[in-house]
Amino acid sequence: MKSGFGSILGEWRAVRRLSQLDLALLTGISQRHISFVESGRAQPSRDMIFKLADGLDLPLRARNDLFLAAGYAPAYPERRLDLSEMKAAREALEMILGHHEPYPAVVMDGSWNIVMQNAAASRIIAACVGRDALRQLFPDGVINFMQLMFSQKGLRPHILNWAHTRLALLNRLRREAAGKPNSPSGMLRRQFDSDTPRGEHMIHGEGDEPMLSLELGIGDARLRLFNTFTTFGTPQDVLLQELRIDMSFPADETTRRFLDTAAKAGIEEALGLYQQA
Repeated sequence: MKSGFGSILGEWRAVRRLSQLDLALLTGISQRHISFVESGRAQPSRDMIFKLADGLDLPLRARNDLFLAAGYAPAYPERRLDLSEMKAAREALEMILGHHEPYPAVVMDGSWNIVMQNAAASRIIAACVGRDALRQLFPDGVINFMQLMFSQKGLRPHILNWAHTRLALLNRLRREAAGKPNSPSGMLRRQFDSDTPRGEHMIHGEGDEPMLSLELGIGDARLRLFNTFTTFGTPQDVLLQELRIDMSFPADETTRRFLDTAAKAGIEEALGLYQQA
């Protein structure tokens, strides 16, 4: 996005498909004043920026961009998750991840980097990818969820319904990018859109299932999982607003038994019981 306040404001209006008159009606600011601010003939006050941001329903990071472009300090902090002020949020995340066992769950930031994960998620990733391959893919130790899913050295070879899963992942990235121009989701979408092998087609939903499941192959086992995304309801911190909790649930009884056994006795024992079934 452009750096000038008026340019950023105009681009966000375009994203939200609002005219200056529409924005004026939403904010109570005159269309003339909005026009002057957008053209650079008037300087917005902090109060006006808050009203414009509310009218455009901007994420906190974008609001900070507006304040900075207008010459003000950012209005919303971006704290590290390990700080004492974030203790309540961190403990809530740990509780959610722990209570979700024996099913996989991860917490991701706005760039789709995994910042927290439960033991079930660690087991699944280790069984499919392995520690050495994981270190090669992510030498800095920060696992990017989308890179992990799309990489031939990551989970992609283990995803048995890849064409459907790829479509779901790209649609998720498109939805995220639509409301946040130049976001990490937009860059990842463009990367994976252009990285599609010839002959691979995006298949739209088929069948009678109520939701798309991720079909994951671990050894001879075929696991079927569906996902939910959870966010904080009233964040006043940039990091907290961008966090996503991705929780996987078993889509059938076979997957439930596998995950339960893996938590109690390990992946190898779960694979042995699966082969006997």
